[in-house]
Amino acid sequence: MPPIYHNSRKTAGRPSLDDVLSGPDEFGLFDAEAKKSSSGTTPLEVSRFEEISAFVDEKGKAPQADGHDLKEKLLARRLKSYAEKEELLSALKTYDRHNLLPESALSFNQEETGAHDEQTASHVLNKSDGSIPKTDVSQAENVTSLDDIFASEVFSALEQGDQSLFDPVHVSFASSREEPDEIAQRKVCHDFYAFEPIFKELHLKLRKSDAKTTRFQYATQVQPGDAFILEGVICLIDEVGEHREDRDGRYNPRLRVIFENGTESNHLLRSLAKRLYQDPNGRSIIRDAESIVDAFNNVNHKDKRVGQIYFVTTLSDKPALREIPNLLKIGYTELTVDERTKNAERDTAFLEAPVKKLASIECYNLNPNKFETLIHGFLHAQRIKMTLTGKDGKEYHPKEWFSVPLETAREVVKRIIDGSIVDYRMDNTTGRLMKKKV
Repeated sequence: MPPIYHNSRKTAGRPSLDDVLSGPDEFGLFDAEAKKSSSGTTPLEVSRFEEISAFVDEKGKAPQADGHDLKEKLLARRLKSYAEKEELLSALKTYDRHNLLPESALSFNQEETGAHDEQTASHVLNKSDGSIPKTDVSQAENVTSLDDIFASEVFSALEQGDQSLFDPVHVSFASSREEPDEIAQRKVCHDFYAFEPIFKELHLKLRKSDAKTTRFQYATQVQPGDAFILEGVICLIDEVGEHREDRDGRYNPRLRVIFENGTESNHLLRSLAKRLYQDPNGRSIIRDAESIVDAFNNVNHKDKRVGQIYFVTTLSDKPALREIPNLLKIGYTELTVDERTKNAERDTAFLEAPVKKLASIECYNLNPNKFETLIHGFLHAQRIKMTLTGKDGKEYHPKEWFSVPLETAREVVKRIIDGSIVDYRMDNTTGRLMKKKV
């Protein structure tokens, strides 16, 4: 393109741009208003400060740094950053309808302050790139934690999007775990004397390998008398509370648990099971066959065994004895029947002859001598009355020997135990129990 040559004489008479702008506006060209933004948005910092004011409108208080939710904490940090930045403080003070910001430290007169604020607001809020003042180096060097980052001006300028995304809708925040009605606490067991023999017996059985242990596994039920090893201490289930279920419908009664160190607690079943399962040495002490039979007969660890009532018949070949129908001995021993009768041939209590064991009944929580006396008294008419000569040539009178059917004798014992014997009498003709007439 060829160069353009200007005639200096022609241009000298033309008005300059300044002359045009300062001259009269004959056609009203400068009366047009500035075009407004179609989006209707306000400058960024004013909009963000308005969020703080809206919070005060809703809650009636300024946002606190130790508030209950993240939004309040972020607003509090943003407000703090505005108060610490003099240029933002001056620009936003005009929009502070709740007096959240302190007075500006600038001590200019009203016109200078107004002019300064206008220039500052124009400079800070209307930057073409929408950026905010950069954080100085000293402030960046003081950032040592997440709280410092959240409180920084740079973080507060980030666009966090639609906060309504974090508002829960149709979401239940109820805990999946059931809140316990009370917290299990260890306390002194004031009746520990009643359990001390049980713990001694368990230790003895464990030392002799008469009792076995196994790794604890989750169980749905426990029974009174069950024993476990928790953190190296033997514990015993003394009581199982009334039936109750957790939120998932699982059986979870409250227990009375006795520990061998003289304390007790009221753990929930599943709470105790969890502790036993998490304990690498948590063990279950397996019940022996005798304990299983006791449980079947509703005999628990609290019942004190006092001995056995036994029923035996003689194997003597003496004619006088063989002629007596249903001859049997009803006796009591703290030992086993086999131990009590092992020397029957030398004992006049057994007619100095071998005997045959017919039955036995375990006795708990009673006075054995009184119990035996009640049996013998009720069967007084069936007691044999005879004189025998022993191997030493001396005469003796057999005791505790009766002529009564075994079924009748056992029924008498059971009804004495349950207390219903008062409603019965012996028919001395048939040798049977008869119910009394009312």
